[in-house]
Amino acid sequence: MSDRFDINHVYDILGLKPGASVEEVKQAYRQMAKIWHPDCFLEPQQKLEAEEKIKEINQAYARLKFYQTSEIDQSAYTSTKIDSTPSNAESFYRLGMEKAQKGKYSEAIEDFTQAIRLNPNYFEAYRYRGLASSKLGYENRAKSDFKNAIELELKKAAPKPTSPPPKPPTPPSTPPPPPKPTSPPAPESQCQPSPWKCLHTLTHINGVFTTAISPDGQTLASGSSDGAINLWHLDTGELLRTFTGHTKWVRCLAYSQDSQTLVSGSDDGSMMIWELSTGKLLKTLKVHSTPVFSVIISPDGETIISGGTDTTIKVSHIGMGQLLHILKGHSSLIYSLAICPKQQIFVSGGADNTLKVWNLQSRKLLQTLNGHSGWVMCVAISPDAKILASGSYDQTIKLWDSSTGKLINTLAGHRSYVCAIAFSPDGKHLASGSADCTVKLWDINSGQNIYTLDNHSDWVNSVAFSPDGKTLVSGSRDMTIKISRCNF
Repeated sequence: MSDRFDINHVYDILGLKPGASVEEVKQAYRQMAKIWHPDCFLEPQQKLEAEEKIKEINQAYARLKFYQTSEIDQSAYTSTKIDSTPSNAESFYRLGMEKAQKGKYSEAIEDFTQAIRLNPNYFEAYRYRGLASSKLGYENRAKSDFKNAIELELKKAAPKPTSPPPKPPTPPSTPPPPPKPTSPPAPESQCQPSPWKCLHTLTHINGVFTTAISPDGQTLASGSSDGAINLWHLDTGELLRTFTGHTKWVRCLAYSQDSQTLVSGSDDGSMMIWELSTGKLLKTLKVHSTPVFSVIISPDGETIISGGTDTTIKVSHIGMGQLLHILKGHSSLIYSLAICPKQQIFVSGGADNTLKVWNLQSRKLLQTLNGHSGWVMCVAISPDAKILASGSYDQTIKLWDSSTGKLINTLAGHRSYVCAIAFSPDGKHLASGSADCTVKLWDINSGQNIYTLDNHSDWVNSVAFSPDGKTLVSGSRDMTIKISRCNF
């Protein structure tokens, strides 16, 4: 195979035509890496396929970067001789930073490693490779990188014999006039300003996967991939208590109706019931042998309904700590559950691209709603029980008539997966969180996106409204929780 034919094939892997620009190659790589990143897949076979695909994509991108750099260097060599090593190291470092900010830590590590190979004294690359390694749980590697970063930085900062610095100029007796603007100020946006303002930013030591606000509106609970659950005062943002017990990521939380207890579900396959006033672990339920992605508590407070990667919905008695029923209907993992006591129904959304509506008392499957072209990652039921909402991997939100199962509207506007949705208490608005790092608020009647909040720098995994509708909480992979308040 000739080199030219090989390069053409590499372009094809990234969905590009031969001769694409450097910027086009970068954009194509980012898009392909986003689609095929193994973290986006949970089923073992899909994850294996994604790992092979992302390896092929990374190899193609590295080949193209080398090929394009070689062409540029070859053309530039005839006019001037340059040392390309620092710029190449800097390019890999910048790529690593971009990927780390998007949560693509494995890819970021590869780029930081390339930067270090090209410039062994690049202490910033060591530092951020250490941070990326820590995110993935590679603590020994992280410690080594942090140590190297500190040593290299101290070495670089060591004083060298130099001429004395010039004396600072004598300050003028009167301050100089402000510089004149070189161009007229940009006109103000004609868009309606958002009434939502971020008042508090709360932090975990790792990504935040779930948030829940107590029915009495006093506290906020958050669960993280650090395995911890934090309890916060909703108004002040004060950390009240931390619950530890799960050994893996905490994926889901649910409050009891009296706001006295909290149920958590984790990748360790367990559900834990906590007493909020004391922080005491009341009970641990192990009815799943695989990660638990969603939990809801029945209106009478006696049972927990849970779903996860084993494709089944399980109903467990809290007091007895026993499994009561196993509901089968989904053909793949179950991402989300929502309950509606008014209609005596609950809804599930799964990776088989469907929503399913179940009778709360008889536990019979009532409806299967089809329409999404990707995994249903989140579901919600409007306060009046008339509308079901679903957010999907296909980047859309769909609204359904709860009685007939008819599709009412499709809300489009997110540029990546929709990870979380929540109705406002008055049912007029819907909040959605996405892998595009934004929270959007939608008008239910018109289907229009009325506000976009862009306070996060990574996937927004959860959203929740306070009972009065004036506070909106969002949790993200960027390790933060944002508490935003509406000023009207």
